[in-house]
Amino acid sequence: MAFVIETVADYVNRFSISDTSDTTRAKIAELVTDLVAAAAAGFATDPARSARIVAANLFQSGGAGVWFSVDRLSSCAAAFCNSAAASALDVDDGHREAIGHPGAAVIPAVLAEGEVIGASEDDLLSAIAVGYEVGIRIAAAQTDRIERRDYATGRWSSIAVAASVGHLRRLERGALAQALAIAATHRACQIPSGTSKKLGQIKEGIPWSTLGGYFAVDLAQQGVTASLDIFDIASLFEGALITGSLGSTFKIDATYTKPYCCCRWIHSSIDALLMLMQNHGVGADAIEAIVVDTIGPAARLNNKTAPTSHFEAQFSVPYCLAVAAIEGVQALLTPDMGDLTDAARIDLARKVMVRADPDLDASFPAQTGSRVCLVSRLGSFEGRVDFPKGDSRNPMTPDEIGQKFRTLVRYGLEPARAERTIVAAEAIGSSKMSNILDAIGYRKAV
Repeated sequence: MAFVIETVADYVNRFSISDTSDTTRAKIAELVTDLVAAAAAGFATDPARSARIVAANLFQSGGAGVWFSVDRLSSCAAAFCNSAAASALDVDDGHREAIGHPGAAVIPAVLAEGEVIGASEDDLLSAIAVGYEVGIRIAAAQTDRIERRDYATGRWSSIAVAASVGHLRRLERGALAQALAIAATHRACQIPSGTSKKLGQIKEGIPWSTLGGYFAVDLAQQGVTASLDIFDIASLFEGALITGSLGSTFKIDATYTKPYCCCRWIHSSIDALLMLMQNHGVGADAIEAIVVDTIGPAARLNNKTAPTSHFEAQFSVPYCLAVAAIEGVQALLTPDMGDLTDAARIDLARKVMVRADPDLDASFPAQTGSRVCLVSRLGSFEGRVDFPKGDSRNPMTPDEIGQKFRTLVRYGLEPARAERTIVAAEAIGSSKMSNILDAIGYRKAV
């Protein structure tokens, strides 16, 4: 009987974008465009800037572009840099089953490798789809991840990258299996979610895992071997979740996009609060208290009422609700959120109580719902949101996607480059990615 990893390798080896629908192709184009916007906004952040400096020092120049710059590095180095920019502001795509962010690893890796090897558009689409498929399945199959609070994307995204890069290089089944096994063996050991209250800038370790996926493929091509039964070890993975219905559906179709630059677990609370304020005509100055009952992971975030950095603000339910109530959702799409020391924000954030609700928690990770009680001078009102905006069951509209793209690109790039990149938004909703690839300086090798 074949090991699970061999079944996955065979799937990666045989996969073709022709196996998918036009809807899936359009979804991939949308996700690429969305991730480019996230990377544009994150380009000037300290983590992204530091990644570019380190990559230039450690790696040789090559044929893959560092987006929004003139730099060209080896494919793995460029993917590392672009992943750092894309994941910096927590506005990149995600998937409920994975409890994480496949796009910030898979898409930079595929586009970097694609430039170097001269991949066709169909090759790129295929490699992105297969990377999401493998990554999401591996993430969901991690044994006891909920009990261990082992949610970090860096725990599995290197395997997704290995699948994508191995697919592009057309590795044979045996080498692919070894690449996946090496990536799985080397995967990062992240801090359990909610444990640290002093957040830095590493967060989920996505750029590092992107690099790890490349290393796994290169090592496999040099003949290095790893444990091919790793996905069959019951204490680590539930193998049936990896191979069940493999090839009959495509996980990428259910990927969500994010309308706000903050942790996804906060979004349902934001949507519920704004719904109540709008439905009952409650202004921020009339709010006396906000009680949030939500999933355990959201209740265990740092939830600081006076964050000292944007990275802390991204993971604070009270602070994000205060910003949304006072300034509206557009302020949550502006990556720096303005003045973190604003007294009105901090005062309102201190009126927010966040509690874990057992019933809502039982629906995690399939749902990240919240129930919000808004106490105001006009009365008390309660509302619940199970599927926040951007979920596949509550998708962003084309207008909302376009507004997000324009806002993030104009925030992160100098005006002339920003406007050129915005033109590429025409690719949203189509199966053609040539415009957006041109906007990031993608130059396919001939």
